[in-house]
Amino acid sequence: MKYFVLFLPLVLLLVLPVSSQPVKHQNRVKPNIIFILVDDFGWNQLGCYGSEIVNTPNLDKLARDGAKFTSAYAMPQCSPTRAAFLSGKYPARSGMTKVINNRFWGKAPMLTPKVRKKLPAEWYNLAKMLKKAGYTTGISGKWHVADNYPLAPIKEKKGMAYFNAYGFDWAGEAAEAKAKGDKAVMDITIEVMDFIEQNKDNPFFAFVSHFTTHSPLAAPDTLVEKYVKKGYARMTDKWGIVSERPTADILAMTGHLDHSIGLLVEKIESLGLTENTLVAVMGDNGALGRFWDHTPLRESKGSLYEGGIRVPLVIKWPKMIETGMEITTPVHIIDMYPTFAEIAGTGVPRSYKIDGESLSPLLSGEGKFDREVLYFHHPHYVPMYGKTPGSIVRKGDYKLIYYFGDYLDTQGLQAEHRKLYGRLELGEKIELFNLREDIGEKTDISRERPGKVKELMSLLRDWWDETNASLPIVNPDYDPGNPFAESSNKER
Repeated sequence: MKYFVLFLPLVLLLVLPVSSQPVKHQNRVKPNIIFILVDDFGWNQLGCYGSEIVNTPNLDKLARDGAKFTSAYAMPQCSPTRAAFLSGKYPARSGMTKVINNRFWGKAPMLTPKVRKKLPAEWYNLAKMLKKAGYTTGISGKWHVADNYPLAPIKEKKGMAYFNAYGFDWAGEAAEAKAKGDKAVMDITIEVMDFIEQNKDNPFFAFVSHFTTHSPLAAPDTLVEKYVKKGYARMTDKWGIVSERPTADILAMTGHLDHSIGLLVEKIESLGLTENTLVAVMGDNGALGRFWDHTPLRESKGSLYEGGIRVPLVIKWPKMIETGMEITTPVHIIDMYPTFAEIAGTGVPRSYKIDGESLSPLLSGEGKFDREVLYFHHPHYVPMYGKTPGSIVRKGDYKLIYYFGDYLDTQGLQAEHRKLYGRLELGEKIELFNLREDIGEKTDISRERPGKVKELMSLLRDWWDETNASLPIVNPDYDPGNPFAESSNKER
């Protein structure tokens, strides 16, 4: 059995330990941490998660050499997930429930709440926490939690002091605009390898924030041709057409990402850092449905069904994690903050509220992982995905979805035809699923289990109150004839 290292905080009165479980230690060398976040990454988009059409040997090996999570969750869209990762807070608590700079719909049936438009730099985020614990911190790639989409334009415009304020000692310049046909996958990877080389003698944290496999599709032509030769067609639209999926392009993008991760792992090995480096790879939400079929999961990016929020997560740390682990316990990206805090040997100030739980009991096999309930809050419209405002509570095998005031049944609709116009069912709606028996969420059992609905709705309402979640209200300006014809900056 391998064990997690725990470094006790020096001043216990000023910080809360991130886990109450006692853990043993072999030495006091803090592990390096590499967290790779992939944009629009389908749960079944890897060989180790069941894909038989794309070759991902490096990611599959990471899973074999470490732990694979089969019920890992993010938010259905990018910015809320990334803010949750950095803050350790549920989006309902942080107020970052929506993609920043996205549109509001002032004529829709519900008036959606005002949201926080940037992650506050003054918060004690994950990078600041690790920096205080003695880590050199770096980030390359996508930002999208404040001010801009990629890192480089902000760095060029505002300087490194901007990212210093968020706790990062270094920020790369591999903006998507500089990519040479691969959405900056290799530029980001090379930057991070250089960062590791320069900081190999001290603990480091690298946030590798990829743009791939987000639309528009882009991959090296030689890799696309590889899949063309296997019988897959090239895309006719870089934004995706569901009838063409999967194209050679999305398969090449996934393979190219896998290759880049292999290079990064080789770099760690060449520096002699393998045993004490944690490498985690996770998706920020499901893949876009125009590109990828998530079966057996229902729906895709933007949805509150499993295809929108259940994502791949693999973690390798040879010194501390047994090989070949498969973890079925539901976990969330908010859990990364306390997990990294624990293995870094630091704590969280009493004044800074986080919602995650350390994954160390699951990864070490020691102690108990106490959380029983997960929550999701996305009180917004995403018309192109057929998405209306809603929240989720999952307890055990049961998942309840609550829609605040309208709903669109997208089953049977092709991904490019899921717009909400003229198809909305008005009124509150509750759906209940048993995910152990019905992972595809095909059968709503809310009428058969009124007691379970009552229990979960009570938990959800209490959670809204506890997190001070902003809720949508009925829109007095609702236009049933043209609810999404044009955007509006109107916010409640």
